[in-house]
Amino acid sequence: MKYYKCRAGDIGKSILEILVSLGEALPETPCGGKGSCGKCRMRVKGALSPASAFEISLLGEEYEKGVRLICMARVQGSFEYEEIKETSAEIQTDFSAGETKVKNRNSLLAVDIGTTTVAVYKIDNGNIYEKKSFMNPQRIHGADVISRLVYADGGGKNELKNEICNAIKDSCEKEFDYAVICGNTAMEHFLCGEDPSGIAKLPFTPATLFGKCYSFDFCKNTYIAPCVAAYVGGDITLGMLAAELDREEKTTLYMDIGTNGEIALKRGDKILCCSAAAGPAFEGGNIEFGMTASCGAVERVYIDGGGYKFDTVGNAEPAGICGSGLIDAAAVLLELELMDETGRLEQDRYYFGEKVYISQKDIRNLQSAKAAVAAGVRTLCHEAKCKVSDIEKVIIAGGFGTHINTESALKIGLIPYDFEGEVESPGNLAGMGAVGFALNSDEKRLWDLLERVSYTELSGHKKFNEYYIEEMMFEY
Repeated sequence: MKYYKCRAGDIGKSILEILVSLGEALPETPCGGKGSCGKCRMRVKGALSPASAFEISLLGEEYEKGVRLICMARVQGSFEYEEIKETSAEIQTDFSAGETKVKNRNSLLAVDIGTTTVAVYKIDNGNIYEKKSFMNPQRIHGADVISRLVYADGGGKNELKNEICNAIKDSCEKEFDYAVICGNTAMEHFLCGEDPSGIAKLPFTPATLFGKCYSFDFCKNTYIAPCVAAYVGGDITLGMLAAELDREEKTTLYMDIGTNGEIALKRGDKILCCSAAAGPAFEGGNIEFGMTASCGAVERVYIDGGGYKFDTVGNAEPAGICGSGLIDAAAVLLELELMDETGRLEQDRYYFGEKVYISQKDIRNLQSAKAAVAAGVRTLCHEAKCKVSDIEKVIIAGGFGTHINTESALKIGLIPYDFEGEVESPGNLAGMGAVGFALNSDEKRLWDLLERVSYTELSGHKKFNEYYIEEMMFEY
């Protein structure tokens, strides 16, 4: 236990606020400290506000062991808290072979800012000499983009900028000559200090779509990748470039699945894009025992001997379940007929070990997320005047795509059921695109690609709403 001596001005603050100011490692806070998710659990003791009945109900038997929700426990004097040793999530920084077919440039930096994780690539003489990855420090304000947009609108814009800028600077041992940074549209606004308020409300108009240079402490000449729309960012732009979607002859679906499911459909000379608000289920959010793919996370579930078995990250005792494990679990329960086509479970809970389980509520959250993505795909097909069965190839980008079992994704309908083509998971294409652009700076090709892209807004789209209802079903 670590001791914290109460200071002037601390009274009434939450333990969460105190530990954030100290830069301490923290438990997951997917609700942004609003007291609704029940995940920011920590063993504490000292002069603290009494727990409410609601907090006690969330904690259950852990309350008797000195555990509190640190967003709810208020400081009334000095206290002690259990130090957390941060465990590294499995953050994807690798990409497929062929990444170094580029000309040489010196002292370059490429960064992919994800909502959950950040990947940093350092380049010298045309070669990547170091890869780093870390959790996005902004996650303390919520697991999803919308939570952070709300926080920014409430006066936290500068704090969000400082958090991500300082994190990138801390990962750099020097100032670089040139940098390329990509992320979703909101992440790029937070980084650059641009007003993000237009992203959160109709007609979803960002302050800028970037495609220009900014100056930071870690690099005075930093190119921020151009975005397509409010919810299709520079990470998708550079990812499509790295996937050579502009040169692809097959009808190809590009998917970056996360809190926002960004989707692009290449058909003929056109590329259609949309963003499906999947919610944080794929990243462990809104799942009772959901967590990132860190030590102890159930990452794989499979059938063995007529029942199911599972693997965890690091072969540790199960501590929770991450997105890939959740998709596997649903596919397995469906195949074992422990879940029907409506998503109804035969039992209230299915356990992984003694304490970790998947519940009916978890399945409903997953169901909603997969339906949003699948409906987004079908809406793009409608706009392109083709069928899902016409898609010849699916590319699932990012670390999530690398870790999910594509057979499980097909079984639960995350990829619509009538798809029969090939599936590729080449890794972090956004990072690969940032590295390639840092080395080549082929702006002409990038802007030529963007000229072929059209954006479809799903909110209020009649077909999307129709498809969403249909895709809520499991049809295995």
